Amino acid sequence: MSEPVIRMEKIVKTYYVGKTNELEILHGIDLTVNQGEFVSIVGESGSGKSTLMNIISQNLVPDSGTIRLEPEGDILRTSGYMPQQQQLYDTFTVTHFISYMGTLKGMKSRTIQRRMDELLPLLNLQKVRKKKLKELSGGMKQRVLLLQALLNDPKFLILDEPTAGLDPKERIRIRNLISDLSEDRIVLIATHVVSDIEFISKEILLMKNGRLVDQDSPENLQKRIYGHVYELCISQDELAEVKKEYEISNLFRRDGEIIVRVIADKGPVKYDAVKVSPTLEDVYLYEFEGVKRR
Repeated sequence: MSEPVIRMEKIVKTYYVGKTNELEILHGIDLTVNQGEFVSIVGESGSGKSTLMNIISQNLVPDSGTIRLEPEGDILRTSGYMPQQQQLYDTFTVTHFISYMGTLKGMKSRTIQRRMDELLPLLNLQKVRKKKLKELSGGMKQRVLLLQALLNDPKFLILDEPTAGLDPKERIRIRNLISDLSEDRIVLIATHVVSDIEFISKEILLMKNGRLVDQDSPENLQKRIYGHVYELCISQDELAEVKKEYEISNLFRRDGEIIVRVIADKGPVKYDAVKVSPTLEDVYLYEFEGVKRR
């Protein structure tokens, strides 16, 4: 059997504000993702990431365009979706909620129980399996949402902000788990936390104003802005001027001096600037945060 491929062609979505004003959120999105690929969509709030994820998971209908999963064809039966919002049934226990979601997916009771026994320890939820969802922390609710997405062992996993609300230890745990999952399935993730996907994504999609403006590996995206990221060693008196002139991605103090990481089209001449290797966070700021042109 052929390996699964998800294909999106010319996806358009328009919302209407009032009776006459149109707001086009997605502008003809084209994307193909193959099995074993971990693809991350990165963009500002309002760029259309969540709208695209909702369309892929069939929670929204596009105005035009097509989405298909080949060769299986049925996205609903072969996918798992973790939404951004924690829309849970507060009075359900963890196991009740997971059983309910498994039933909605058309799974047999024995299979649901077997998968719960496998996934509860994996997501560090076994100790709260009998607690009601309203008693859980935000991070635990995120893990419950991820568990239900994995319940049917999907070939195509759709994750919208999966590490939101998690503490650093749990973020690393979930990030590593998601990385392992991508080996034999398609994983598509939308996130604002670029540090979570910098080392595990095979491809990054940069999304801006409803369009995919770039698509490449993290390494290549970082190489493209080499020569636009610098570190400056400045005094407290110079800090206000540097903030005014340059986009700052990081700042820390050392031995009475301030080390500032800045992003600019041209290297700062006035200061003792050192060219440094870009990170994915630097790429994000360069593309989306209106880097001051110097």
